[in-house]
Amino acid sequence: MTETNEGPQGTAARFTQAHRAEALALVRAVTESDGVSPISESGRLALLHDGLDEPHFTRYEGGKLVGYLYLAPPDADQSRTAELCVAPDSRRHGIGRSLIEATLAETTGMLHVWAHGSLPGTEQFAARLGLTAVRELRLMELKLGGGSGPDLTPPQPPEGVKVDTFRPGEDEDAWLALNARAFAHHPEQGSWTRNDLAEREAEPWFDPAGFFLARSAEGLIGFHWTKVHPAGTYGAGRVGEIYVLGVDPQSGRRGLGRLLALVGLQHLAQSGLENVILYVDGDNTPAVRLYLSLGFGNRAVDTMYERRGSAA
Repeated sequence: MTETNEGPQGTAARFTQAHRAEALALVRAVTESDGVSPISESGRLALLHDGLDEPHFTRYEGGKLVGYLYLAPPDADQSRTAELCVAPDSRRHGIGRSLIEATLAETTGMLHVWAHGSLPGTEQFAARLGLTAVRELRLMELKLGGGSGPDLTPPQPPEGVKVDTFRPGEDEDAWLALNARAFAHHPEQGSWTRNDLAEREAEPWFDPAGFFLARSAEGLIGFHWTKVHPAGTYGAGRVGEIYVLGVDPQSGRRGLGRLLALVGLQHLAQSGLENVILYVDGDNTPAVRLYLSLGFGNRAVDTMYERRGSAA
């Protein structure tokens, strides 16, 4: 790692609050230019809240930050996940390649690199670096139509089930347990901790009135957590999101996912939103089938690429 008075180059052992502000500004600028954020919510929260000695890779030109990469901590197999962005007017100058190569040198296991959005040149860039596509995350969209869209009336809950909203300070532990059961096959979502939940409860967008829970005599059995993005994030106006939707696989209640989806969509429509988005793994056939049946269509695809790291 080398460092100059322009800020850290490479792994930022002395990544300061000023560097953090520069990185966040670059992420915002790239989002506005490309129409999609180059950093996921988990990456942004890590940039906001994690220690300043976490791995952050940067490139400066003329005193200006033009490239940033966040490298998540290693998992049990020493694999790591990276997300990067390069200023639009500094692309095709080897900055992205240098950031990936520096990251490979820090990785013992597999390096997973997310490419957000169906942007031109992504496949060619990955191929030049020897990265192989291993996962697709669909961004799907539903136009509510301002009252003239699809029928969002939810069916009646099954006998013995009621749907209400999340109670901050009361439902956290039960929800985390349900989330772990519902997403046992999904390491990113299913491994959420109390701190992960607390960080999101502290976000400006958090609204318990849009966080729906299905309860039975056995406890929580399903949920639909909605989110509202401010204007400019996914379009000119505010956009709703099916943020997380899950059902306890042991509940044995068919149709609960569709019920909860419609409850949340109706809430977003009644909030005046005309567009709703969601992210879903491309190989999650039951979920994709549900969303297609509700009228969602594909908007873009996030792709995860991988290559084994070169660290000794």
